[in-house]
Amino acid sequence: SHSSVQEAPNQAKPITVKNNLKFSRYDPLERDFRHFYPDLIHLLSREIGGSTPGLSNQFTKVLTHNLSEAVIGKRYGLMVPRSFKELGGESSLSELATVLGWAVELTRASANITAEVSQDRTMSRNGQPTWHRKSMLGPAAVNHAQMINYSVFILLQKYLQHHESYSYCLQEVIEAFSHQTRGFCLDLSFNPEQQQPLLHSYDIARYKSIVYSTRTFPTLVFPVSLALHLSGLHQEAVHDQAKRILTDIGFFSQVQQDYDNCFRDPKEGDIAKGRVTWLIVLARQRASQAQLQELIDCYGRQEEECVQRVKQIYYELKINKNIPMYIEEKIGDIERAIQQMAKVDKQGLSQSLFFKILGEVSSDSYTFLQTSSWD
Repeated sequence: SHSSVQEAPNQAKPITVKNNLKFSRYDPLERDFRHFYPDLIHLLSREIGGSTPGLSNQFTKVLTHNLSEAVIGKRYGLMVPRSFKELGGESSLSELATVLGWAVELTRASANITAEVSQDRTMSRNGQPTWHRKSMLGPAAVNHAQMINYSVFILLQKYLQHHESYSYCLQEVIEAFSHQTRGFCLDLSFNPEQQQPLLHSYDIARYKSIVYSTRTFPTLVFPVSLALHLSGLHQEAVHDQAKRILTDIGFFSQVQQDYDNCFRDPKEGDIAKGRVTWLIVLARQRASQAQLQELIDCYGRQEEECVQRVKQIYYELKINKNIPMYIEEKIGDIERAIQQMAKVDKQGLSQSLFFKILGEVSSDSYTFLQTSSWD
């Protein structure tokens, strides 16, 4: 009987973050970021529209829909000006930090459109009608994703062309686009030919790559790297150190998301959709022959009894108990790594920046789901 499957108790999230540091909300920095929005829309619509009647109006609609918080969710672009300030960046450059923050939002908007069109979704992650349906363009809306990508280069050229960080920031933008495409290439729901027998495609290497390309890079590494470059910190050692810690933060937060999707908010449907999650990666490693055979038969199938059987195996393997302990351990490791962070030259990396990012990410309001995790 499946009645023995119980939902895990709603355990408090393991928050041990030092002084529970957080970024302040609705401060002048955030106000400046939001105030720049109308200028951004005006500039990009004019540049892309040129003298063609109607084109700039059309692009205004593309941007206002796809950049709205109702569609895109939390403003990760704000991480650029926040990080820049924490790094002691010059206040005369704060407008450039805002511009780079909007570059982050634009890359996220284009990734969103691409995912929505590829999966022909009717509703976005946040319950809004998807752009290709709302605009009635269908697959042709992919062109709007390309226009948004192009507008990132327009924005950087207009504001940063003469700043010494320009070429470094361009490099980061190119890397952001490469992770966008990599995320789609690793996603098994888009690439069924990569499915291997015995669930072999559900391995740690693929899982870590998906998390890095769809979550860690676009929401953490990309904005922090831009802030470091704007602060004049281009040394590889500095970026490697930041990347190491941010990779761990992004990883544990996705593990937490996977756990919540299964044990707290099962309507997310990771099991039925056959997603690459930390739970299935662990279960595949730990299962007996008989359990593995059942996982092969049931994982990725819509029938309720299949979903319940996979969940039952998770309970049998004690994954529901092990993951919260693992997350707590991981947060402890990250805190120690931040405390041991060397000051690289007189400015260097700020411990408080990383404690604040950790505080932000381990709070409930941080939700960025990998591309395939939509209804």
